[in-house]
Amino acid sequence: MSVQFLLVAFAEDRAVLANGDRVGIANHVLMLPANEYEISLEGDGYEPKSQSVILSGTSIVRPKLVTFTAEA
Repeated sequence: MSVQFLLVAFAEDRAVLANGDRVGIANHVLMLPANEYEISLEGDGYEPKSQSVILSGTSIVRPKLVTFTAEA
């Protein structure tokens, strides 16, 4: 099982959820096993509500970037 890297960008530090489990904090590079994940943030006030990502072929200098924005 290979380790992959994920960077979730948001305007504030907030808990990141992968398939509903807390895996780290936004704006920090996270390490997860290669797999498909449903990524969301803890709490309200952001969009989209979740994003489906496949973690594969990443590196510490090129993590998979997932961006959430504050709701208008």
